[in-house]
Amino acid sequence: MTTLAGIPKTDRERGKIAPAKLAHLVLRTQPERVGTILDWYKTVLEAEAMLETDGLGFITYDSEHHRIGVLGIPGTQSHVDGLAGLHHMAFTYGSLGDLLATYERLRDLGIAPEFTINHGPTTSMYYFDPDKNQVELQVDNMSVEECADFFQSDAYRDNSIGVVFDPEELLERHKSGEPEEALLQLPDGPPPTIADFPAN
Repeated sequence: MTTLAGIPKTDRERGKIAPAKLAHLVLRTQPERVGTILDWYKTVLEAEAMLETDGLGFITYDSEHHRIGVLGIPGTQSHVDGLAGLHHMAFTYGSLGDLLATYERLRDLGIAPEFTINHGPTTSMYYFDPDKNQVELQVDNMSVEECADFFQSDAYRDNSIGVVFDPEELLERHKSGEPEEALLQLPDGPPPTIADFPAN
């Protein structure tokens, strides 16, 4: 089994030619649900539409021409839990404050995370879109170097998933002025059980 050791080398240092970036994700849905799915991602990611038609749409939240595409394909079946395929997509925020402000904004719109976990390397909130695709909103808790060390540690071997946290408690601690460095630390506690993860 290969493990991460030290800082990952660039593709050129490894003698490879790798992609420069991950450009976008395209989701398949039923044609009549295209607008619903696009609206959800525009709300959650504070994104703008680049193109919207009855059968497809593209949105972006930065300088990329599109980050999420949605295709309405006739005959598409509804989500079925447990099938092979994409498990989730993740979007990283620049600070814990930004992640918590997003949590609070979405909570007030009736969009709540299905579960929340401090993984060690990230503090993560997991949402389901209207088609039950899983979307992780996260913030990095440590540098690449620290993450590489963490993956080799006893703490990771003992708990490779992390610890469930209460987002409301974390939000209140942040509002009280507790330093982000302290809030991002992996809390004490057992790893999640299967009951902590809604099926998808």
